[in-house]
Amino acid sequence: MRRTFWVWLHRWMGLTMAGFLVIVGLTGSALAFFGELDHWLNPELFMVARQSAPLLDPLTLRERAEAFDPQGRADVVPLRIGDSTSVEFDLAPRVDPATGANYDLKFTQLFLNPYTGETLGARKWGEASLARQNILPFLFRLHTSLALPGAAQSWGALFLGAIALLWTIDCFVSFYLTFPVSGQASRSKSWLDRWSVAWRIKVGSGAFRLNFDIHRAFGLWTWAMLFIFAWSSVGFNLPAVFNPTMDALFASPTPPGAAPEQSSLRAEWTPRLDWPAALARGRELFSQQSIARELVVAQESAFALDRENHAYIIVVDAPGSESDESLVTIVFDADSGALREAQWTRDARPSLKSTVTQWLFALHMARVFGLPMKIFVFLMGGIIAALSFTGVYLWWKKRGARAYRRDAAALQLAVNRGRRS
Repeated sequence: MRRTFWVWLHRWMGLTMAGFLVIVGLTGSALAFFGELDHWLNPELFMVARQSAPLLDPLTLRERAEAFDPQGRADVVPLRIGDSTSVEFDLAPRVDPATGANYDLKFTQLFLNPYTGETLGARKWGEASLARQNILPFLFRLHTSLALPGAAQSWGALFLGAIALLWTIDCFVSFYLTFPVSGQASRSKSWLDRWSVAWRIKVGSGAFRLNFDIHRAFGLWTWAMLFIFAWSSVGFNLPAVFNPTMDALFASPTPPGAAPEQSSLRAEWTPRLDWPAALARGRELFSQQSIARELVVAQESAFALDRENHAYIIVVDAPGSESDESLVTIVFDADSGALREAQWTRDARPSLKSTVTQWLFALHMARVFGLPMKIFVFLMGGIIAALSFTGVYLWWKKRGARAYRRDAAALQLAVNRGRRS
């Protein structure tokens, strides 16, 4: 295909994406420091003074959380509780027996004092508000689904997935367009010498040339990370495209799994094992597993009820672990207490596809390499916005130049016709 086609394709894909990439770029910059900014803006939600009194039992705190709003339930219980931080509970709506529909909760995130069970604050995750308590969750929802309301959130995520797919394609198109055009200059300079111009910004040039150089050079300098952001965004929002592509690239077809047992989401279900009995059973099962594997020390992380699969889950980490990977995950039946599965991280042998996918997602969310990576992702958000702004500027200026040439040609044609007549 001729180069003019790829220029045309890059132009219109860029214009289609520009506004949305500005949104996800700038919100992504803030989300790189989501936890730090949320704690800084809302210290009253996250921090408590150390006390000599003992910490409350996690299940007692769960009861306090559910008592805050009887229309909500807390199905995930944090077991790792700090002595100077609040305990956070996410509330899911119960089913209204009169209508069969879920209640509309006023608050979905609750923060409790671990010593007293007192409510320190509450907020509705992702609520469209610029109040201190809501701004970071709102930016997250804007970043992931354009902050569309209700069920439309899934459509917002799907749309951003389509934008990410265009972005992935455009990464390769734009990279190709930085290559030098063959011509007379090729006789005096090597191809690499001519391509090196694309990596530089000419200082002191006019506004158009400066914007062109920034657009081209910044795109080259950060190309690898731009591609990582684009393709991982496809993974987050368009798994139907991402997974088959990764399977084909890494020759690792996704094995068919058994369909999970589905329970009605329109009726309340109560497991036969209540929470205290279930936690005791989870600890018993973990003890059995750890003895068999000669594990001496571990730290409980979280305990949850999976209502769809009628199962309890207990997650245990290695002491001091700050990673997202657990040491062991125990899954057992919520009615009988029978062990269903024990997943040990150190026994796992992830496929190449799984490893690459985990790295893509970790780099996207700045979950690796600590503070330097967070700073880099923060800067990348600004670069993505700058590439969009400069791209629109270049299109606008070229559009004006093309219109001027058309008008000049039409005027000249009219003059020539006048002379002939």
